[in-house]
Parts: sequence; structure tokens; C-alpha cells
Amino acid sequence: MRNIGFKLLYVITALVVIVELIFAVKGGLFTNIAELPTGSLKSSNVSPSGEKTLNIYVVKNNLGVAVRGEILNGDDSHNIFWQTGIDEVEALWLNDNTVLINEIPLNADDTFGYDCRRGYSLFDEGSLEQNFTNFRGVNEEE
Repeated sequence: MRNIGFKLLYVITALVVIVELIFAVKGGLFTNIAELPTGSLKSSNVSPSGEKTLNIYVVKNNLGVAVRGEILNGDDSHNIFWQTGIDEVEALWLNDNTVLINEIPLNADDTFGYDCRRGYSLFDEGSLEQNFTNFRGVNEEE
């Protein structure tokens, strides 16, 4: 009876370790841009219509430095940009729906945004290229 108890304990421990490893890998590969550190406000730009605001934050911590972009639309807000290893950023509105951050055009209403931690070629094939295609189309119309 005692051997069965120890075997059961070992099996439960192994299952807990495996589940923890799965969640650690999932958290490392599939990042969530909504859960980012706040940082300090570097700049704030209002959209041409005045309805939305693009706030740029610089985040400095023990792991390094990064830039976070956030769109405010009334009471709603969402992160749209995350890039590590930099503390300088150029950000501007192209129109009411498109922002340009460090030469990366982004849809201001897209909560997916740009996250340098994502492997775009692996998990979101073509999204960055699609953004550049949309950007070229917007500029050709003007």
C-alpha cells in the first residue's frame, strides 16, 4: 500500500511539472501585447480627428529598455507597439486609422499591433508585409 502511495505521488508531481513546462513554453512563444509594463510617458500625439491619442512610453527595467505604444480612444485603450532594445522612437499619425511608429505602419484599431517578440514568419505569416502593402496604398492615394 505504501508503494502505491509513493508511485501516485511521483505521477502527480510529474504531471504538475509537465503542465508547468507547457505553460512556460506557451507564455514564451505566444506573447500577449496587452500585458506589458507601463513605463514612463515619452510623447503623446493626437489623431487628425482628435478622437484618438497615441502615447509612447519608454520602459526601463533589469532586462533592458523598450518602447511601448498605446492607443487611447475615449475610455478604451490598447497597446499597439512593443519593441525591445531601443529607447528612441519616431511616431506620427498618417490618418485617423493609421500610425507610423519607427517606420512601421500600424492600424490604430488593431489590438494585435506590432510586437518584436513575435515570430511573424512563424505565427502570423504575412501580417507585417500586409501592413506595408496597406501603407503603400494609403500613401499612393494622397
